Order: sequence, then C-alpha cells, then structure tokens
Amino acid sequence: MADAMAASEKILSDYKNALEKDFLDYQNSEIKLADMEVKTETTRIDKEINKELALEQIKLRMELSKKAAELKEKIFTQLDGRLADYQASPEYEALLDSQIERALKFAGDDEVKIYIDPNDEALAHGLSVKHGIDVSISKYPFHGGMRAVIPAKNILIDNSFEKKIAEAKEKFDVEMEVL
Repeated sequence: MADAMAASEKILSDYKNALEKDFLDYQNSEIKLADMEVKTETTRIDKEINKELALEQIKLRMELSKKAAELKEKIFTQLDGRLADYQASPEYEALLDSQIERALKFAGDDEVKIYIDPNDEALAHGLSVKHGIDVSISKYPFHGGMRAVIPAKNILIDNSFEKKIAEAKEKFDVEMEVL
C-alpha cells in the first residue's frame, strides 16, 4: 500500500509539475502575445497620429498661403494708391528728371530714346526741354517711371514702376515660401 501511495504521489507530483510548466509556458506565451498586440496597437496609433498631424500641417500651410495671398493683395493695393498719390506730386517729376539724367550720362555720346508712361504725357514737354532731347510717350503703359533704350549698346534701362512692382511681388513670394 505504501508503494502504491508513493507511486501515486510521484505520478500526482509529476502531473502537477507538468501542469505548472504548461501554465508558465501559457503565461509566457500570452505575455508575448499581449506585448505584440501592444506594440502593434502603439504603431497603429503612432501612424494615425502622424497622419492627422500631416493633414493638420497641410491645412495650416494652406491657411498660411491664403493669408499671405490676402496680405500680398492688400499691400499691393495700398501700394497702387500710394503710387498714384506720388505720381501727382512734384517729387515724381524730379524722379523722372533724375532717371533721365542718369540714362543720358550712362549713354555718353550714344543716341538714347527715352520713354515715359502714357499717363505722364503732360510732363513730356517739360522734360524734353530741360534735357534737350525728345522724350517719347510709350505705346504701352508701365505704371510710371521711365524706360530708356540705347540702340548702339543694345541696352534697355527699365526704371518703370511696373518692373519694380513685379520684382517686389516676386521677392514677397520667395520670402513667403521660406516661411
């Protein structure tokens, strides 16, 4: 009977040890599976957050671009108004006078054709007399300033407001891209 009891205890002990080993293996397996699920879910959440962040960045960039365009439009509308005021002032005629003087000095003895904007036609005679040259009225408006052509040197001197405004708009666009 003692041998049977000992054998029974041994079988029971072995069975219990096997069950405990299986339980530990099961626990380790479940822990690994849970860790993998946590990592997978964390990766999915990170991707979702990154996607939402990217969409928000795109939205912000679009808003910034829209605001920049509105600001640009407002600035250049105000500039047009101020240029109109400036062109009605005596300082504007002095500017044209100075630009013509510099063009004539640059050309030296070469022939120079001076063009002013059609809106400045009233100033043409006075400028022609002052500089002893024929100041022509351009067929195409360029919003003020003057243009000079030196045919012998194949040079165009463009001091038109149209060119200056275009350069300012381009610079504005480049600076906004940097932001």
